[in-house]
Parts: sequence; structure tokens; C-alpha cells
Amino acid sequence: MKRIKIYLILLLALQLHPLTAQEIPYPYHESGTKYDFRVFLREYLVHDFDVIHYEFDWKLDFVAQSIEGKAVVKIRSQSTINKITLHLADNMHVSRIIQDQILLTFTHQNDLLEIYPVQTLNPNQEIVVTISYSGIPQSGLNFSYHEENPIIWSLDEPNGSREWFPCYDVPSDKATVKMHITVADSMIVASNGDLIDVISNPDQTKTYTWEENYPISTYLISIAATNYETFSDVYTSGSETMEVLYYAYPEHFTQAQEDFSVTVPMIEFYADVFGEYPFLEEKYGMAVIPGNTSMEHQTCTSLSSRLVTGTHQYDYIIAHELAHQWWGDLVTLTDWADIWLNEGFATYSDALWVENLYGLDGLKSRMADFKYQYMIRHEGQDHPLYDPPLGHLFCEIEYEKGAWVLHMLRFVVGDDNFWQILKEYAQLYAYSNASTEDFQAVCEQIFGEDLSWFFDQWVYEAGYPIYLFGWGFSDQNKIRIVIHQIQEEFPLFKMPVELEFILPSGSEKKVVWVEEEENVFEFDLQERPLNVLFDPDSWILSLQEDYRKKGKEKR
Repeated sequence: MKRIKIYLILLLALQLHPLTAQEIPYPYHESGTKYDFRVFLREYLVHDFDVIHYEFDWKLDFVAQSIEGKAVVKIRSQSTINKITLHLADNMHVSRIIQDQILLTFTHQNDLLEIYPVQTLNPNQEIVVTISYSGIPQSGLNFSYHEENPIIWSLDEPNGSREWFPCYDVPSDKATVKMHITVADSMIVASNGDLIDVISNPDQTKTYTWEENYPISTYLISIAATNYETFSDVYTSGSETMEVLYYAYPEHFTQAQEDFSVTVPMIEFYADVFGEYPFLEEKYGMAVIPGNTSMEHQTCTSLSSRLVTGTHQYDYIIAHELAHQWWGDLVTLTDWADIWLNEGFATYSDALWVENLYGLDGLKSRMADFKYQYMIRHEGQDHPLYDPPLGHLFCEIEYEKGAWVLHMLRFVVGDDNFWQILKEYAQLYAYSNASTEDFQAVCEQIFGEDLSWFFDQWVYEAGYPIYLFGWGFSDQNKIRIVIHQIQEEFPLFKMPVELEFILPSGSEKKVVWVEEEENVFEFDLQERPLNVLFDPDSWILSLQEDYRKKGKEKR
């Protein structure tokens, strides 16, 4: 009964908050998906080679909803090996594999393509294999319509890439990529990196060549092709300029121009607080696609068409996906157990943009939104941020609670350290991969203290504290503060808690450390407080129930 009452108090408070009155839908979460990253981890083959570069030649047939492909894969062995194993869905038909004009032996079953090179490879030996294949993708690469116009688009996170092209389909193996994409000549193709060439073919098709020269994980490789109308903007950094390129549906063109106008100011802000935009030598772009999901494809975000309204209602999604260019694309999670490093970071980045626009009140409002999403809308049992269970790879805990963990970390280490942590983390793992342990190590290096207590309770354990707070007078100006932790389902939490004393002449803030079930603090103040506020700036993810502890009062 007590927990029900607390939740009702939280819900009422959020509904009455003047800055959270607007109902905010959350296209972040892929409802109903049953991704079990543990399966992916079991599939992680012994990584005894490194993919250096992919070159793809794809002919896409919208009517047949098929792909005819050629994949040129350059690999470097990391040990002595006589077999290369890539991922590729069984329904893709492999016709032949060649190395140095020699046909290779291969097997293709259980979505694995095992290739036997001409000879055993020594450590650090490089070879190139060419794989010819075709088929009708069951997922990953999609064929649909917008207002009766054909559109082909990919959406591969976490493991859809293997559904339509051969690759080593794990986030930790980054490579450069070049793509030759042939589609009907009525289509314009958006993809990663730079557009190198467009060739008109005799059969009423066009071939677009895109090249991504920054390392990229396979789930971030993308294409989107339809009758786009394009427009662009320019991001300037010192003496350098970069095109910001937009691909919009003709029927949404005017609305897209309005909604996308916030993008360059967002790039400027994030470049200031995170470090320079990481793909400055290429571009940033956004391409509109069908469905509910948006996706941070490297240098070219895919944005749900339902978010293009011309009203700026979904600026937070534009901010979220843009922030992924740093948190997910520049620094990519080591494996899917670390998904919060992508999603929690991008979600908090959305709140930082709001703070940039509206100050502390805006930040508090956005964090209140995230608190509501996590505590009210999350379905199922609470679980740790790290290592999400089946069906929760893209849930509110990884997004909104992940954002709150960064928010609390900022409070613990202080603003100066927090901004330095983000920049150092981005620089140290740029164009590579990082784990939760890696991020914690950066935090501890910058902060100069052990933070195991923080990560243990907020990342590796589930839940949040529920505080029972009260205050009273033990003497004329002597204040006694009582803070109890009353959560029953979760362990005790250790956190610094800010208290604000409202005095006749103003206010005064103090920080206390709460870590026991029962915590009592006493303060001698120059004036008799009119009130005491618990966590006035909302730095702690918690629920709170108040009572007034009455004590001796002299007259």
C-alpha cells in the first residue's frame, strides 16, 4: 500500500509540473522486440581476424524485393588460422567466393558463412575474399511505400546486417566501407560517408557510390532510397566547413525544412561540450524513413517520417540521434551488454540541449520526464542497467535511467570534472569501442577517487532509493534532519544529498551523505529556518515521502 501511495504522489507531481504538461511520446523504445544479446554473445566467434575494409556492390530490385550483391572483404589475421567465419542469413544464396581469382571452398549454415582460404594464414597476414550472393532479405533491408512511392531502407540494430550482407556482425569489429548501390533511376540514395559518384545505367537504373572512411560498426551501415527531395545547411568550425544534408519526402518538404533547422545549432552545442563533431571530413545528414523508429546511422541518421511535423515537437529526437554520432558511432559499445553507453548517453544529451536552451529549470523538467518514463512506463521487473535481460535491450532502464545515472554522476564529481570526463572518454576511445569498465576508469582518473560504490549500485544493481525525510528543531536554531531509506525491493544506496535551508534572509545549501537505513544530521544555523528542502535541484533518482519531525521548541 505504501509503494502504491508513493507512486501516486510521483504521478500527481509530474502531471502538475508546469514544464511537463505536454504529453511526450517516446519513439526511442522498440516495443515488443525480444532481443537477447546473450545469444549474440554466444555467437561471437573466436575473433582471430580483423575486418579492415568492406566494398559492396548491391543491385536492389524493389518489385522482387531482392538483393543481388557482391562483397569484397579485406581481413587481417590475428593468429594462425585456416578458416574465416562471417555472419550471413541462411536465406541468402552464396554462389561463389574467390581469393586471388581462385574459387574457395565454403559452408553456409546456421547463418554462418565459413570460408577456407587458399592456404593457412600467418599472424598479421592480409587477404581479400570476394563473395557473390543474392536473395530476398527477411529483415534488416526493407521495401515499402510512402504515399504510393517505393522506398528501400535499412534498419539493422542490433544484428540485422547479417540478414542482407556478409559481415562480421558484432559492434566491436569496425572497418571502413565503400558501397555501390544500384536502384531505379527515380530514386535518390542516402548512405554513410561521402557521395563519390552517381552513374546512370542503360536499364533505367542509377548506381550511387558512397564511401565511409571512418571506422564503422556493421549495425551502423545504412541505405535509404526513394524519391527524396534534398536540401542542405552548413556547419562551420573555425576555418573548416561541413555540409549538413537532408533527405525529405516531397510531401513533407516544407515541414522538414522547419523541423531540421535546429540541427546545426545542436551540432555547435555538442561540439562545444563533447568535442568536435567526429566526422567533420564527411558530413552529417538525416534521411526520412517509414515506421516508428529512428536510428543513428553513422553520418546519416534515419529519422521516422512520423516525426516530421513542422512544429518542432520532436526536436528531442533530432538531438538524441545527433548525440549518438559521439555516443555510439565515434565511441561504440564493446558489446550489447553495454547498451546504456549508447542510449543513456544520447538520452542525457537531449536533456543537456534542453538545459542549454532553458537553464536549470529546463534540465529539471526534462529529468522529470525521464523519471516518469522509467518509474511509470517501464514494464516488467526492474533490472540492472548493465546486462539487460531478454526483451529489455531497448527499454526505459537503458535510456531514461541511463540518463539519470549520468545526471547523478555529474552531481557526484562536479560540473568541471563531468565535462572533462566526457571529452576525455570521447578522445580516448575515438573510432573504437568502450565498455562500462572503460568509462568508469576514465571517471575515476579525472575525479581522482574510486567510484566503484557509485557504479556498483547504479549500473550493476537494480532499483533506486525511497527516502522518508523530516526535520525539526532540537534547540532555538539547531536543526535535526532525519532521512530514512524505506525501499523494500532494493538494497540501501549511498549518495550525497543536497539540503536547502530556507531562511528569513535567503537560503543556504548543505550536502550530507546518506548511506544507512536511518540517518540523522544536526546543524547550528545563524537563523531559524522557515523550511528545509530535500534535493531541491533534483539530482537524485529517487522517490521521497515527507514527514515533519517535531522536537523541542523554545519560546
